[in-house]
Amino acid sequence: MLFVEPHAMGQGIGRLLFEYTVATGRELGFTQLTIDADPNAEPFYRAVGAIRVGNVPSGSIAGRMLPQMVVTIHP
Repeated sequence: MLFVEPHAMGQGIGRLLFEYTVATGRELGFTQLTIDADPNAEPFYRAVGAIRVGNVPSGSIAGRMLPQMVVTIHP
């Protein structure tokens, strides 16, 4: 899970965390990152290159659907 405190949003912290996650995945040999995103975070994930591929049910709120997004990790 990747979260940034609301007061810290817009300062590049989320992007740094995301870039670190992708770099770590690359080092471990992953080729894809799948994200079950909070609906409010979808614009952020789109901005860092994720593509929406569908919806998945929330694991914590009954009846809520989350956008499922994918990022390709290039070598």
